[in-house]
Parts: sequence; structure tokens; C-alpha cells
Amino acid sequence: MTNKTCDRLNLGAKRLDKLDRRREETRSPRLGYDTEREIVDRELGELERDIMADPGALESLFVRLPKPGASKTA
Repeated sequence: MTNKTCDRLNLGAKRLDKLDRRREETRSPRLGYDTEREIVDRELGELERDIMADPGALESLFVRLPKPGASKTA
């Protein structure tokens, strides 16, 4: 992982920790749910793009799917 990725993940983790503390303090388990969802979705998307750009050892685990609308040839 690059420093940029690590820094971004660390920042996201700190934001999620802070959110968890606020949920406990306010006894409101849904507090900040949208923010949490945004952080998790963004990080998963970024990690996916990073892996696809440079799959390294993971490339052998990829499953290639046909593009939608592509015709099958024998």
C-alpha cells in the first residue's frame, strides 16, 4: 500500500472511532450512519481501483466477466 492509501485509511478509521464514541455517548446507534456508509463505500471503491490498477499477486484470483452485450463466440 502506498503512503497515500495508508494515510487515507487511518483518517477514515479515526473518523469511524469518533463516530462510535459519539454513538455510545448519545446512546444513538444510528447516529452518523450516512457518514459511516460514505466512508466505507469510498474506501472500498478506492481499494478496488488500486488493486485493479496494480493487481500484483492477486491477479491470479481475478474472475473475468464478459462485458454486457458482448456476443459469445465458439
